Order: sequence, then structure tokens, then C-alpha cells
Amino acid sequence: MMAATLVSRALGFAKAILLVAAIGGTSTAVAGQTFEIANSAPTYLFALIAGGVLGAVLVPQIVRNLHAGPAGQEDTDRLLTIILIGGAGATVVLTLCAPGIVWIYATTWSAPWLGLAASMAYWCLPQIFFLIAFAVLSQVLNARGVFGAPAWAPAISNVVGIGGIVVFLVALPSGLGDAGSWNPLMVAVLSGAATLAIAVQSLLLLIPLRRIGFRLRFRWGVAGLGHMSSLAGWTLGGVFASQVAYLVTANVASSAGESLNQLGIDGASLNSLSIAYLLMLLPHGIVTVSLTTALYTRMSGAAARINFAEVESLSNLALRPVAYVSLAAAAVFVAVGPILTEAIFGTPLIGHVLQVLAVGLVGFSQAYVLNRTSFTLQDARGPFITQLTIAVLSAAGALAAAILLPPQLTVIGIAAGISIANIAGWSTAHVLLRRTFRKRGHEPDSEPGAVWALTRLLATAMISATAGLAATTIISTPASFLGRALIFLLAASIVSGVFVGISWLLGDRTINDLRR
Repeated sequence: MMAATLVSRALGFAKAILLVAAIGGTSTAVAGQTFEIANSAPTYLFALIAGGVLGAVLVPQIVRNLHAGPAGQEDTDRLLTIILIGGAGATVVLTLCAPGIVWIYATTWSAPWLGLAASMAYWCLPQIFFLIAFAVLSQVLNARGVFGAPAWAPAISNVVGIGGIVVFLVALPSGLGDAGSWNPLMVAVLSGAATLAIAVQSLLLLIPLRRIGFRLRFRWGVAGLGHMSSLAGWTLGGVFASQVAYLVTANVASSAGESLNQLGIDGASLNSLSIAYLLMLLPHGIVTVSLTTALYTRMSGAAARINFAEVESLSNLALRPVAYVSLAAAAVFVAVGPILTEAIFGTPLIGHVLQVLAVGLVGFSQAYVLNRTSFTLQDARGPFITQLTIAVLSAAGALAAAILLPPQLTVIGIAAGISIANIAGWSTAHVLLRRTFRKRGHEPDSEPGAVWALTRLLATAMISATAGLAATTIISTPASFLGRALIFLLAASIVSGVFVGISWLLGDRTINDLRR
């Protein structure tokens, strides 16, 4: 899974580089900002409709159904029927509402910008159904212990997406002009290729499903799903809070982006924030998501057997290496973020956003593991409170940035609010999970050792980031791509080496667990 995720993230990284070359990545690019709204809307609407519910509820429920014989299979069929048919209907309605959806995410944009974004959204919004189908099918495979195919499908999807962008770059006019320079063919190739990539990703999973003998029989009704509806309700509430926070963030960032564009200033905009987030999530996706997904089925099985000590043990097994990797990655991003993005995107602006986002990476990843642990215990209320905490603080940070900061610094302020929110979410999830264990009759392990280990890693991350920043300050950044790449590799190696060395000297042996 980690190998597949690494390849997928690398290809996604390559796709982002090509996309910036095609339509831009900062406030000077109109299409870069409009496509960001159009192509991210399906992801956020999918999360609002079903994404969080599917990820949180489906695997534990299917694992339980596997032990319930024919009745459990019927419950699974009914659940999948509701999700797939309902998702198809919702996708049709939302696609027809494309102009209104674009306006919700960018209420201050001018008519030409909104028109271009809406035309892109008509092509992109059908992704919602394919995202739902991929989530459903991959969760079925995960519940059956099949992890490779769902991990590799996004890599193939990225290959398709890269092909579409290459066709756009080679065969069509430049996408770096104003909104009026775009024609329907340009919109169709760029946005249609993005949707085709998501469709291929979901269709590929039909092959491994047939191999394991899975057959979906459409069954109508809600019998046996009452307990799940309660869990889904809490989860949907958390997702809704997150989407409201993103609406605030998107409007603030998109408004700042258009203002900078009209002033002729090259600054960070919503697409810059999205690209920085993509970079920040590289270590999260490769290690945190892969490891937690693999352990999630095992934790669900242990919870079904009422073995809460094993659930806690498996959760801790993920938390330790996740903290190590996320803090090491954060140190690298803080030290060399601007050099990295200047080398690959031609601008350090995205790197400045990345530096600020990276501060909250450890909180983001730790909260992810803790929330997944809560879901295996059939507790969705704790993750809801965690998501609500993150959403409120993120939205408050975005509003504060809009009021207190000039457009050049607005997105940096948004990133700072997101980092603070992720750290607060981590603390909230930790407290609530321990409370859930106690309600289930299990006393969690004492924490002094874990707190000391985390303190050592935090200190190590600060020292290694400082060493990297010192190295980049002493060495002037060359103008050539090769020179910048070499400086990045040198500084990143210094940061990584210092982190591993100091953590080892302080007695941390997580590197051995990762190697094994």
C-alpha cells in the first residue's frame, strides 16, 4: 500500500507541475483559480454527501456483517444500494446546479470569472458519482482484506490525468490568458480529462471485486441499518462543519486572488493553498493513510470481539511512526518549502504557504488516526466534536486573515489558522478517545512515556528545521532549475540527517519500526 501510495503521490505531484505550467498556480493566473474551484467542488461535495460517512462507517459495518452470515450480506447489499443509487441522483442534480455551486465558493468574483468556472464545473461535477463508487468499492475490498488494488487505482488515474494535461499543453492555445481567451474545446479537454481520470479509477476496482467473488445484488429497504444511521448522522455533522469552514476559506482566498490579479500583484491565492496542501499531504498519504487503512480492518475486528486493549495497542502502533514521519516532514517543509516550489513551480509563494501549513501536519495526521480508532469503537460523536473544533478555528482564522491582513498575506493567514486548528483537533481527539475507551470499560494506558517521546521529537524537529533554514540562508539560491534542485536536496538531506541523528541520540528508535 505504501509503495502504491508513493507512486500515486509522485504522479499526482507530476500532474500538479504540469497543471501549473498549463494554467498557473498563483494570483496572476485566472484559469488556475477558476479550475481550482470547478475541480475541487466535486471532492468537497462528495465529502459532504457521503465521503466522511463511507470512510468512517462502511468498513466496520461490513466487517461485522461478514460475521453475520446471509443476514449480514443482505444488510451490506441494502447499504450499497442506497449509496450508489442515491449518489447517482445527487450527482445529476448537482451538475445541473453548476453555476450556483461555483458562486457559493467564490461569491465576489466577476461575471467572466464565474462564467469560466461554471463551464469547467459542468464537466467536473460528474466526478461526484465516480468518487462515491470508488469509495464504496474500495471499502468493500478493504473490509475483505484486499488493499493493493484500491491503492494502485489512483496511480493509474493520475496517469490518465497527466495525459489530458499533456494534450492540452501540446494541442491547444495557452491557458495562461484571461477568462475571455478560453474556448469550449479548451474547457472540455482540461476538465473532461479530470473527470475521465476519476471514472477510470473507480471502474478499475471491478476487476479485483470479481476475483474475490463479490456480487452486488440491489436490495431496497433500510432493515438492519438503524445503528449505522446514528453513526452516519454524527459523521455527516462533522463533514458538514468542515464544508462550511471550506466555504469560508474558499471565499476569502478567491476574493484575495482576484484582488491581487486586478492589482497586477503575484501573490498566493486559493490554487496556491491547494497545491501547498497537496505537498503537505504527501507524507500523510504515504505513511499515515496507508498504515491506518491497513490497521483499520484489524481494529474493527478487535472491536467486534470486544477486545478494546487490542484496539488501543493497534492504534498506538500507528501513532508512533505517524508522529515521527510527520514531524520530520514538517521540519523539511519549513526549512526548504520556498526553494522546493521555486524549483518545480517557478515561484516561492506556494512554498511560503507550505511552510505555515506544515506546522500543523503532525496534528492533522494524529487526529486522523485517533478518529479512525473512535470509529472502530462505534463512536462517531468524538470525531464530530474534533471536526467541529477544527472547522470553527479554521473558519475563524480565514475571517481574521480577511479582516486583518492585506491580500498579499491573506492566504498565509488562512494557512496559519488551519495549522492552529489541526493542532487543537489533535488534542480534542486524544481526550475524547480516552473517554470513549473508559465508557467501553477499558482503562487506557498511562501517558508519561508517550508524552516524553513526543516532546523529544518536537524538539528534534525544531532543531533540524533551524539547521535547514541556516543552510538555505548561508547558500544563495541559484537561478537555474538544476541549481535550485541541488540546493533543495542538500538542505533536505541536512534536515533529515539531523532529525534522524538527534532523535536516535535522545533514545527514539522509531526509525527501526519504520525500517521493519
